[in-house]
Parts: sequence; C-alpha cells; structure tokens
Amino acid sequence: MTNKMKIKHDFHIHTYLSLCANETATVENYLRIAKEHGLKKLGFSNHFWDEKIPGATPFYVPQNLPHLLELKPELQAIAEPDITVYFGCETEYVPARHDIAMAEETAEQFDYILVPNSHTHLVMPRDCYEPYQKHVDFMIQAYKDIIGSSVSKYITAIAHPFEAVGCPYDYTILMNMISDDCFKRLFDQTAKKDIAIEINVESMHKKTEAEIESCPQLRMFRIAKECGCKFLFGSDAHDSDAHSSYDHADFVANLLDLNETHLAKIAL
Repeated sequence: MTNKMKIKHDFHIHTYLSLCANETATVENYLRIAKEHGLKKLGFSNHFWDEKIPGATPFYVPQNLPHLLELKPELQAIAEPDITVYFGCETEYVPARHDIAMAEETAEQFDYILVPNSHTHLVMPRDCYEPYQKHVDFMIQAYKDIIGSSVSKYITAIAHPFEAVGCPYDYTILMNMISDDCFKRLFDQTAKKDIAIEINVESMHKKTEAEIESCPQLRMFRIAKECGCKFLFGSDAHDSDAHSSYDHADFVANLLDLNETHLAKIAL
C-alpha cells in the first residue's frame, strides 16, 4: 500500500422510511454520527420501487415515490456547512422485465441511484438457490441487465455486487465460482457506462483486518479497478450503529491502493 486514504462519504444510508430499518435510522442521528467520523457527504438511499413499474412485491408496494419524497423536505432543511446530503434511492432489479424498477422520468428526481444485482432473497425464484450455479447465473444475468438498462445513464453504482443478500448459505461460495474473465467482461462494460462499483462495508462489519484481507470481494474489486471502474463506498446503514466500524472503509481503500481518481464523481 502506497497511500493512506480517508473515506469521507457514505452513499448507502437507509432511514426509517425503509421498511427494514429501525427507529434509530433518522437523519438527525446519522448527521451526529457523521460528524464523529469525519464524514463530509451522506447519501440517503431508501428502498424503492417506482409505482409506474408493475410487479412490485408486498415489501416494495408501499416504498414508492410519494413515500420516499417524505424525506426530501427534511434534507433540504439541513444547515450543516461541513456535510453535504444527497437524495437517492436503492431501487430493484426486475427479472421479468430484464430491467430495473424505475421509469426515466422518475429517475430524474434523484441525486443518485443504487441498483443491486444481489437482492436474490427478494426477486430470485426459490428454485435458483440450488445448484449454486443457478444462483450465480441469476446474478450475472441481473448484472448484465442492470448495466444494459434503458435508464442506465441514471445509475450511479451497483450496490453490494454479487453479495447475495439473505442467502441461506455462505454467499462467498458463489463469488468464488465466478472467474476473473467473467468479472473482467462485466466490469469492462461497467466502466464504459461510467457506473461505479459500491464497496459495501456492511459485509465487513464484525471482521478483523486479517479477515477482511481474505474476503473474496477484494479479488472482485481489484479486477474492477484494473478495468477502470470507479468506486463508491457505503455502510448500508439501517440503524444508528452502522457507522461503528466504518473505518473499515479506509482500510479497504488502502488495501486496494485507491486514491481520489478511483472514486465516483459524486463522492469527490
């Protein structure tokens, strides 16, 4: 490692408006904690499914645009000279459409947009869990569809890529099944689309530095870096305790030998 980088942004924060977050997930709490950790940019990205797009699951039906817009006045009222806040969302991949759950006119209302290819617990058919290759294939197809989306120009980053959320087995098994060549093909296209790769610190929350060094995500991130992808860091906060180990972001940035030229524009 040749540099010491301090990550001063977090673009993956859920408030109580996300149905899976708790009552401590308030803007006020996050601002207080951001000051303690020296963060300068906070992106609020509640779960979202555009009501213009059919097929929303029961989890997503209430998490529509009017629901998310409830946060905007609160963000606009913030008067913190040292912290900039952004109104974003974490929208969803829709397998039936081979696209994302957002119309173009809706996308224009957000400062940034995250899209995961790995919310397999929400959108993947149950019979794709086994054999493992079916699970891998689903995420690869989802990734291709996301970066090829009709609204891809609005997508800021791929959220927690290939970290299969809610997986009933160790999701790193799946990540290890994906070849370097496959990652390279995907990330070459990602870089061309100027879509960033999220480094999601939540998966490293209770790990030691030695354990982080052996995470399979690092192989994926190094390939993404070689392909010219930019990076965006996020805590995936769902409560006010999520930043307690956010210094892992600095550790990972330095493991990957990142500097500001490797960050997405919005994070600079």
